[in-house]
Amino acid sequence: MDFGFIGLGDLTITSTPIDVTSKIATTYPAGGGVILNYAGATAMVYRKGTSDTLHFDVKDITVILSGVCAPLGSVSTDIWGSNAASDPPGAQCYICGRVQNFDNPSISLQVPCGVDAVTGKSATRWQVGLQNGANNPAISVIFKVYIDKDGDGIKEPGTTQDTLIYTSASIPLAAGSAGFQSFGPVQLPWPYCCLAPWGYYGVYVTATVAGFSNAIETQLVLQDCATLPIKLRSFDANRNKSNVDLKWITEIEDNNKGFFVERKLSIGGWEQVTFIASQAPNGNSNSPLTYVLTDLNNTKGISQYRLRQVDIDGKQAYSMIRSVRGEGQKSNTIIYPNPSGDGKVNIVFEGTNTIRDVSLMDVSGKTLKQWKGFTNNNIHIDNLNAGFYTVRIVNMETGEQVVEKFIVNKR
Repeated sequence: MDFGFIGLGDLTITSTPIDVTSKIATTYPAGGGVILNYAGATAMVYRKGTSDTLHFDVKDITVILSGVCAPLGSVSTDIWGSNAASDPPGAQCYICGRVQNFDNPSISLQVPCGVDAVTGKSATRWQVGLQNGANNPAISVIFKVYIDKDGDGIKEPGTTQDTLIYTSASIPLAAGSAGFQSFGPVQLPWPYCCLAPWGYYGVYVTATVAGFSNAIETQLVLQDCATLPIKLRSFDANRNKSNVDLKWITEIEDNNKGFFVERKLSIGGWEQVTFIASQAPNGNSNSPLTYVLTDLNNTKGISQYRLRQVDIDGKQAYSMIRSVRGEGQKSNTIIYPNPSGDGKVNIVFEGTNTIRDVSLMDVSGKTLKQWKGFTNNNIHIDNLNAGFYTVRIVNMETGEQVVEKFIVNKR
């Protein structure tokens, strides 16, 4: 189904990028039969050179799709132009029928096991599979492998929180479903390769098709060669006056010894609050088990909590990190530090089981980054330039929107 035709008219090209949303046309003067569906469309125009007035790039095009999101479908791009005043009604096509699937190629990630050659201990590896979809033209793909270095369970490619450990060469995939290739297994580098006492890391992969900028991501896979000792259904942390109420539910426990509850205040490192032994008989259960803990915490700043699960054999795994506001902080959404002096900010949301869409925008309204279907209750952002920024948070369950602002000073 065609969902949008964007036409730009009466452009004045300057030496700096300009927002051309107001120039998105509602009609095409050179051809009365061309219908332009412009609802929700935005774009930016960049001149190619400082003195070139004939060549420019149209970037950051946004078109809102209405209706169901599955299947994701594809975009067919035609780039055309005409001089309506002197050559009606013709249009010259520069690029015609350039097709890109939102979810192509399909990309899979597996974590087979092995033994680290240096330490002789159990080690984790990664293996990637790429598949070009049926009826698609031949494409070239570059994929990248990332480590969730800070262990927060959030995919943040290109930041200091998630380390890039591998970038592939350009990989050609033949047309149609025959275009399949497998890569690996490749051992993760030290110290990410090996199990306890060095810890556990998540790994994920992004794939980008040559000529396009959107990246397709795999799931975040926890690095564990053995069967996961527990399956955690939820982990919540909420302020209650001078206390923080913690609650977590396990669906499955296998050989589980228990949980170290760890806390990190706004200043300082991780510290152990207490140890909660497993409720499962001999550490094994196939039924949901609920754990609760009240932590006396009257700090005025942000606090973070995590679970360090330990099984009977001594292996460990960390939960996702939950953040809570300080006592007396009233806002449901907290951004700190504000202003920021180093280009880094943290965003903390109230409530941990809410599904949100979060957008970061600069002072011009340009969207810099988006988090879709976000379920964790904290986001760390870095590498921000000096300026004013806006964060829009949309509760996907209720439709409620919240807008917060913050400032980054010169670094």
